[in-house]
Amino acid sequence: MQYRKNWALRDVILKISLSQNFYITSMRLIPAKLLLPLVVLAILSVFFFACSRESKEPLWEPESHRDSKHYNGGLFPVWIKLKEPVEDVSIIGWKTGNARIAYRKQAVDAKKFIIADTAYFYWETPPTPFVKLDSVAIDEGAWRIDSTYFYRDTVYAVVDGLESRPIVIEVKNILPRIKNITIEGVSRPGDSILTIAAHPGDRLEISLVLERSFNKAFYPKVTMPERMGNVRKKLEDDTLFVYEWIVPNTVITDSSSFLRIEDSGGHGERLYKVHLVVYTEFASVWVASEKDIVKYSPAGVEVARINDGFDFINDIAVNSNTGRLFVADRSGSFSIYNTYGKLLYKNNELFRIPTGIAVEVVEGGRVWVADADKLRSFEFAGDLLGSVAASYDIGSITGPAANQFQSGAVWFTVPQNDIVGYVGDSDLEYISNAWTRPSMVSLDWQSGVAFVASSSKVLAVNTLGDVLAEITNFGFASSVSATNGSVWVSDRDRAKVYRFKGPFKGNVMDLNMTVIDGMAVEGFLLPVSVSAFIADGGAWVVDREAGKVVRLDSLGNVMAQGTGLKLPNIGKTLQKVE
Repeated sequence: MQYRKNWALRDVILKISLSQNFYITSMRLIPAKLLLPLVVLAILSVFFFACSRESKEPLWEPESHRDSKHYNGGLFPVWIKLKEPVEDVSIIGWKTGNARIAYRKQAVDAKKFIIADTAYFYWETPPTPFVKLDSVAIDEGAWRIDSTYFYRDTVYAVVDGLESRPIVIEVKNILPRIKNITIEGVSRPGDSILTIAAHPGDRLEISLVLERSFNKAFYPKVTMPERMGNVRKKLEDDTLFVYEWIVPNTVITDSSSFLRIEDSGGHGERLYKVHLVVYTEFASVWVASEKDIVKYSPAGVEVARINDGFDFINDIAVNSNTGRLFVADRSGSFSIYNTYGKLLYKNNELFRIPTGIAVEVVEGGRVWVADADKLRSFEFAGDLLGSVAASYDIGSITGPAANQFQSGAVWFTVPQNDIVGYVGDSDLEYISNAWTRPSMVSLDWQSGVAFVASSSKVLAVNTLGDVLAEITNFGFASSVSATNGSVWVSDRDRAKVYRFKGPFKGNVMDLNMTVIDGMAVEGFLLPVSVSAFIADGGAWVVDREAGKVVRLDSLGNVMAQGTGLKLPNIGKTLQKVE
């Protein structure tokens, strides 16, 4: 209670001093012999009031773990010990300048009342410097001014509105942190959670660039997660660390690993949580959203994200043999990326408004691009688009589908003209039918049957124009995807996905099917795209409203989910078997 008593006595003395004039001018009113007892009474009253249990007593000051009060990196604990326990931790707080609190701990007594509070501080940026100027005589009449910069921060504890005495901490060093991480040529932000994803058996180059802002001694040591296995350092040059990772031949999904950056001066460490994923291309999926393209592993873990200044992604396609991703954007750009999302090719002048892509996977295969009123196929020159192999003036095409194992063959639709067509052996054929705004085609390369989404129905046709199946009564068939004679259909209006089991042969039953003849899968908000997985008969479903992609098995059971998408609209499954 010493602080409160001193304050009270000081206030009384001050009041007496201020009231001297009153005493002098009031001698006739108050006899001098009565004045001393009154002053003593006032002092005792203030004393007893200051000692009252109901008053607030700032009877503590913070302590630190180092007498030097120097911060050299890591966590810097500062604590207070309360002389009177408190029940609610919310009345205890901390004030500082640039420091951040990593976490806090409280000590409690037998009654679970708080008797001490410790805050663990750290600094990411230095405080505003305090400049000390020293003048040194270097010659007769000549002086040199030396400037010394001190970076000091002040920490207060606040209990029930009362501030403690300050503790001044001098910031000497800030631990190095990741400015940028590049995995196989794809740059990722250096935040607190990193994703390192790769295919089994691959050799990847991983580069780390560390930030060197305000480090008096810069001697970082980097330790990669042990779970990664064989990691070899290729280069260490000041802030740049380059590693080669030989990926294990096993599937890994581990979110408990850490990448460690230490200050070799012994001042602490910075840990980055690593989501380590070793996944197969087999059954992974690329999904186009509003501005991004995201890749998910078969288990639904995000393993790559491309944000390349897209305007609106009209279509994507995947070469399942090479893992190449093809992207058509309505801005007129056409891009090719590798399996890790590294840009291999981009052209902003070749197309006006590319609306659809289909890719052949055979050796020497082509890529088909629907652009404005044209359908063109291109040869490859390495990872670049080569010369035009064929061109057709057809109309505004959507939903092309190539026979991946036959070069020069592709299906297409022209919704505004109610047209479904086929190109084979350089011949253009139109498939006659009473089409109603056909929007896309999915070709089952095993049977040669094309499934066409046509508003509220789906038709299966061959190149001769024979209708092998007709399925009706959809709200709106937004997407179709065929596999092994069967077909998946997403119904946007009814928020369902259906699987219809084939093969379809054009008999009476096949020609009079409705949605009740299929296996219905519910639980979606707005399923806009479905992409079948040939190997197990399942499919990936893009739910636009829910912002996610869902993997189903052939029986409609949910196997995996990938989230974090904004208005996704297309999904394409990789069929490659590794």
